[in-house]
Amino acid sequence: MEAEDGYMKLNCKNHFKSRQKSKDFSLYTQYYCIMQVFGCIGILIFMLTVIDLNFWDKKMDFSQNVNISSQAGSKCMCPNDWLLNQGKCYKFSTSSKTWNESQRDCTKLQAHLPVINNSKELEFIQKSLKPGCPGWIGLYIISPEKQWQWINEHAFVEQNIFSVIGPTNIMSCAVTTGNQVYSEDCRSKFNGICQRDVV
Repeated sequence: MEAEDGYMKLNCKNHFKSRQKSKDFSLYTQYYCIMQVFGCIGILIFMLTVIDLNFWDKKMDFSQNVNISSQAGSKCMCPNDWLLNQGKCYKFSTSSKTWNESQRDCTKLQAHLPVINNSKELEFIQKSLKPGCPGWIGLYIISPEKQWQWINEHAFVEQNIFSVIGPTNIMSCAVTTGNQVYSEDCRSKFNGICQRDVV
């Protein structure tokens, strides 16, 4: 009997040990699963934080590249380093180029040489130019027999806002200074002025 009891006791101990091992194993599995869930949640939070920071960083870049000015009760926006006047944005170049080169530079900026619609626009442009640094405007004439024309294909009505001073030759373009607009050879080099609508 003792051998039988010993066998039984041994059997009980082995049964108890295997039960303890399976209990430890299932406890370990539960902890492992819980840790995996927390790890996944942590990675997800980290990824969302990175995406959120990236979004705000881009938003900050956009807001730094835009000037916001109030005009007539609405908000008008111009790109950075541009000036706002009467619903249009202006950029004044400091490098001297031909009329065509200046127009190409403006086109790259999604703009064009200025088309002047009223005396206030002309006054703003002339006051914004540096003294002694004339600037191209979007007015040209193909030949003396033709009429002055804006780059938007509209005819220039002389003396409506201003007169162009000086002789007109084949391919003459208009330049403005502090108080006048005059005719120049389009191949001459002056500062460019770019004009575009507000955003």
